[in-house]
Amino acid sequence: MSSRNDDEMMSSDYKLEQKLPYDLTRPVAEMAAFFDILPHSDSAALLTVVADADSCVAVWQAADGTRTVSRPFTVLQDVRGEWVRCTKLAVIDVLARVSGREAALPWGILTGVRPGKLAHKLLDGGLNSDGLPQYLRRHYLLPARQAQLLTEICLLQRRLLPAAEKQVGIYIGIPFCPTRCSYCSFPSGIVPREEELQQKFLNFIEQDILAVVQLISMYKLNATAVYIGGGTPTSLSETAFARLIGLAARHLLLPGVREFTVEAGRPDCFSVEKLKVMEAYGVNRISVNPQTLHDKTLQAIGRSHTVRDFYQAYELVRHSSIKTVNTDLIIGLPGETAADVRASLDGVRALAPDNLTVHTLTLKKSAPLFGAQLSSLTAEEAESLVAYGGETAAAMGMLPYYLYRQHYMLGNLANIGYAASGSASLYNIQMMEERHTVLGIGPASATKVPQADGHHLKKLNMPKNIGTYTGNLPQLAHKRSLLFADEEE
Repeated sequence: MSSRNDDEMMSSDYKLEQKLPYDLTRPVAEMAAFFDILPHSDSAALLTVVADADSCVAVWQAADGTRTVSRPFTVLQDVRGEWVRCTKLAVIDVLARVSGREAALPWGILTGVRPGKLAHKLLDGGLNSDGLPQYLRRHYLLPARQAQLLTEICLLQRRLLPAAEKQVGIYIGIPFCPTRCSYCSFPSGIVPREEELQQKFLNFIEQDILAVVQLISMYKLNATAVYIGGGTPTSLSETAFARLIGLAARHLLLPGVREFTVEAGRPDCFSVEKLKVMEAYGVNRISVNPQTLHDKTLQAIGRSHTVRDFYQAYELVRHSSIKTVNTDLIIGLPGETAADVRASLDGVRALAPDNLTVHTLTLKKSAPLFGAQLSSLTAEEAESLVAYGGETAAAMGMLPYYLYRQHYMLGNLANIGYAASGSASLYNIQMMEERHTVLGIGPASATKVPQADGHHLKKLNMPKNIGTYTGNLPQLAHKRSLLFADEEE
């Protein structure tokens, strides 16, 4: 394998070359990015990945012509996913040999948003759950802690919500907020003040809801969870908000629904009247999210509320009939030290919410602060704080029940949701693991329909632009219905 012809690997500039059965440029680049030894484009060095029938190697040719070759990695079956896995392992191996050091890989070679999908796929394929952590460590280089965490989360999810045909979650997206947080990349805008504009928008949401109700009836789907998110749904006026919750309750709270969630994350648009509406219509799960318990940080990220406002909103919910309360915190916000984050986690622990989601700062390209050097935390400190978040959750009697990752995430870590017994969000599991159908309503929502093999999806994303959504809703609803066209018996 190491004796490939020189003309296959010669180049005047550094680049990634491949002789593989699939285009794997992106996986190669993702793994190479974990090392800082790669030369600039004017270098004569070359990284090549070559393959024979069932294995691949990576070859590093330095500017002086000397070559370093990885050990061969054998694909378990001839599918793209296996070639991706082996290509990543080969690239890591050769660059480790060249640099003389190991790459820091908090999640091994997994770079996607949903690592749980892999674990579920392996379990569905017959791998024993006792052997799953070791398999993930051996074949995907997961550290022992992450391998065990992923295994525990997947086993809990399978108990809470088995992969049953026809079960669906329903999401309603309200793309408005009172202000835009500087780290936010969600496709939301500032809520229009005019009542008429809010009501016109809700006219389209109502049409969308009715189209989904028709789908549920036509294909005999079993709705188990309804989630109203955004944006910030509570940024609507009290009249518009009451209409929204009423529409969802009247049309979507079908007999099988066990969970009705409203994202009320911003205390600056929360009110007693809105809380009473949620109680009256049967909301049983709510998120009230400070992201931090430091006023200086709230001001720095563009939030128009104080920590005291959060405490007041939280207490109102705690004294209501709504059973489950979730609280989010973010590790790595601008200017915060490790001590600041620990203080926020300790403060949330004193409140004892039912759910805690510990996020790690992620700045996507659409976030106002993308590209800025914001966090004063090192990757090691961030990893330690994520672990402290887990300890905090455990002290409140919570278990981790879902996680996801994102690009540009501080320390290449993960966002982890914890829940006390009986309070895990079914919708979060449905959306994140993509083993159940999710019906999306509203701008930027996604409808996902798992296929018979359990791992592929049919998917429709509603437009992020509100005008595009409202101007094309009938056609979009028809496209959504086509996702179910072959579901008829």
